[in-house]
Amino acid sequence: MKISQYAKAGDSKSLTGIDGKSFTIVKVEDSDYDDNGQVTPGLKITTKETFDIEGEKFNKFHTTRIAIVNKLKDKQIRDDLLAGKTIGPVMCEMTKAIRGGKPYFDLVDA
Repeated sequence: MKISQYAKAGDSKSLTGIDGKSFTIVKVEDSDYDDNGQVTPGLKITTKETFDIEGEKFNKFHTTRIAIVNKLKDKQIRDDLLAGKTIGPVMCEMTKAIRGGKPYFDLVDA
């Protein structure tokens, strides 16, 4: 037997796979990233649309992008999603920092 026969594929792909594409958010769940005890806040985003990533179909994407994580941890957004509302269409886009900082990725209306 080979170990690859037992390996499970992840249920999500990186949000970078759909940068610049519009999508509708139907669910958000916490999914922090643990790197040897250093925990980085993260999320899994489930989309209404399905995207082809490397020959496989996905509608769940993970991210640790700070602006996106902070935005989607908002209680009102979470409550609305739990109530069955959707958010979007949105897209992930590079945003220029207001006060001269580094550009960052954020969700914007598509």
